[in-house]
Amino acid sequence: MTSVVLGHFPLAVIGIIIFGFPDLNGLNYILISAFLHFFYQIFLLNAYKYGELSEVYPIARGASPLIITSVSICFLKDNISFFEILGIIIISFSILIYGLKQYLDNKSNIRGFYLALITGCFIASYSLVDGFGARVTQNPISYYSVVTLVNGIIFTIFIKFYHPGILRRVAHEGKKSFFIGGAASYTAYAIVVWACLFLPIAVVSSIRETSIIFALLLGIYCLKEKFNLIKFILIAGSFFGIVLMRIG
Repeated sequence: MTSVVLGHFPLAVIGIIIFGFPDLNGLNYILISAFLHFFYQIFLLNAYKYGELSEVYPIARGASPLIITSVSICFLKDNISFFEILGIIIISFSILIYGLKQYLDNKSNIRGFYLALITGCFIASYSLVDGFGARVTQNPISYYSVVTLVNGIIFTIFIKFYHPGILRRVAHEGKKSFFIGGAASYTAYAIVVWACLFLPIAVVSSIRETSIIFALLLGIYCLKEKFNLIKFILIAGSFFGIVLMRIG
């Protein structure tokens, strides 16, 4: 996590050089987002102490679009069509069912489940803040570049005090995660923030979470993992949800 978070820095600096600094009207969004990302990272790491990737990731990622959609409809009056809402629900429940099935099969510690849900709340929170931050500044790449730099500083201070020695390990053992993982993570989420200029945040978030389909397909074709009914439900549900959102 430390390698990836700090690995955002090179592209973030390049992003600021190319696109400049964001409008000061977005400063509150930047600071709030940086802290929300930090708490997301901490809760995600703690969730992995009690549950496996195949359990924690789907619960956290499946819950967040439902939270974003509920908040968008009830409080933000975001313009989301019926078909888009239906597509979001189908995608989210497909992902959640897969994660719950993993928990039941593995009989993992229930703490992991609760921490995954809290992590999903933080994902929903920073997604909403970043979506509006991008709209306020009208400069999504610059906005996210500053957010991730501030988040990286906060995360570094935390690691320095509570996990001394990690930064030294990153320098010696985490170069690949720093350069490849950091660049991939930065680019992926910068595109997500950019997309919020054109689509409802709830729609962007739900499409983003279908990345789990690619993970499953890579596991099936590259790692020769078994293709079973629960994986079929997840993949079919996600594709069907995307089709419905496209209709909407």
